[in-house]
Amino acid sequence: MQRAAKRHATGRTLSFGSVLLLGINGIIGSGIFLLPGTLYQQSGKWSVLALIAAGLVTTMIALCYAAMASKIDDDGGAWVYADRAFGRFLGFQTGWFGWFLGVITIAAEIAAFLTTLGGLVPAVKTRPVYLAVAMGILAILAILNLVGSSLLTLIDNLSSVLKIGIIVVFVGAAGFFISQHSFELPSAGSNGGGFSQSFAATFYMYTGFSFLPVAAKKMANPEKTLPRALLIVMAIVMVVYTLTDLATMAILGGALSGNALPVANAFATVVGTWGKIVVLLGMLVSILGVAIAVSFDTPVEMASLATEKELLPAVFGRTNKSGTPIVAVLVTIGLAALLILSGSYLFLVNLIVLAAFLQYITTIFSWFKLRHDSTLPTGMKMPGGMLFPIIGLLVILYLMTSLAWTTWLIAVGMAVVGTIVYATDDRRNKPKEKIAG
Repeated sequence: MQRAAKRHATGRTLSFGSVLLLGINGIIGSGIFLLPGTLYQQSGKWSVLALIAAGLVTTMIALCYAAMASKIDDDGGAWVYADRAFGRFLGFQTGWFGWFLGVITIAAEIAAFLTTLGGLVPAVKTRPVYLAVAMGILAILAILNLVGSSLLTLIDNLSSVLKIGIIVVFVGAAGFFISQHSFELPSAGSNGGGFSQSFAATFYMYTGFSFLPVAAKKMANPEKTLPRALLIVMAIVMVVYTLTDLATMAILGGALSGNALPVANAFATVVGTWGKIVVLLGMLVSILGVAIAVSFDTPVEMASLATEKELLPAVFGRTNKSGTPIVAVLVTIGLAALLILSGSYLFLVNLIVLAAFLQYITTIFSWFKLRHDSTLPTGMKMPGGMLFPIIGLLVILYLMTSLAWTTWLIAVGMAVVGTIVYATDDRRNKPKEKIAG
């Protein structure tokens, strides 16, 4: 989600309030609408603690991004930091996985869209129809990318308003409904992977935070205002997530466990079937808007790595007559199609978490190495010194052990492919021509 938000921040000075709003919108995505049932199935009422703990740890990691952004103001985020701290190859791999993170996000948002659509059209739940609709959406995204779309900003804005609006209405209606009834949280425990698994999955719901340092760089005195913006945004998002999760528990009770559409079904309990339909329609527009936005931004990111950054072979930056990076579009959409074929929404969520964790690790280690680099600006002072980065790193390393071997297999495969691409880049291997004196 941060890619779509980042586009609004380009080329203008942002007020503190604008950064807060863009940050909140950049973080909140499909996860809060679809994951509460899975999280409850895995860890029962402890899923609320998982949401809060993930938010706190993510805030610690976000401070590392903020500290690095205040020292290195080049666009690119994690790969730029890794390139400066550890050299070209690790910078390349970090950028490679950053692009891969965008590809997985496209696949995950389409999976979220189809899961939501299944609540209105049951036939979509069958595998043949599911895959047919998914491939159709990807084909449309490819065509939109190749011909361009002047409606992208409108789609972004509409999906953002609907997403935030649904949550506000749901929390308000749920609060009123609960106040009129003697509800208690269900006592059912977990019957799934346990707390560590749900704890890892909740990190998906915060992955958009990395947009914040990019946006806040455009404020005056970012060294002072950036930590404050991060803390406020993360606090607001954690409150929204916690209230939404508690509301679904209180309304649905034990029926929350494994519920594929928890917010929509809880809202139906409050206002009736029509409420569920309204929520589902709003979710569909919101989720599809994110998928469209990310499908435009991810190929551009790949092409940028090939042209401006020269981290990928030049072929990935090749454009058509209208300036669209055609090779990057086809590779991005093609890989997204393979990911949709390979697994469910939850599988893609876990894959996003692993790809994001790899970005976090390189950023934390980059901060360790560059925090006292005399050739860089002093930048933001890290609150608590090394305490927060160390806590964030230890938590990440622990949670990575809970991810499935199939998730790791795909990540290792991408790393190997990336290494081959890097090794066969002719531009990097060719010696620089000497300039005649």
